[in-house]
Amino acid sequence: MASPYAFVTLLTSDSYLPGALTLAAALKDVHPSPPLPPEVDFQTVCLVTPETVDIASIKLLRKAFDVVVGVEVIEVVNERGLQLLGECHPSKWSSPPSPTSTIP
Repeated sequence: MASPYAFVTLLTSDSYLPGALTLAAALKDVHPSPPLPPEVDFQTVCLVTPETVDIASIKLLRKAFDVVVGVEVIEVVNERGLQLLGECHPSKWSSPPSPTSTIP
């Protein structure tokens, strides 16, 4: 029976493959199997967009993650759709503070 708990990530580009593989390996390294209380058993899941990720990358993901699921790319076709995102839209994001800036 599959665990009701999971760590899930999304991969939409081959350039993020090293990070996804590192995440899967780190989770397996840090969390013992079987889990010791108070930890619980979990699965590692990678959502991937097959239209934008190479098949060789997907094969590597299948070796590293418990479950790999193909998902469709979500495309925004108009500015109104982006406005619905509100503060989540990248144009609304502020740059991180510089190391020398002070926070009031």
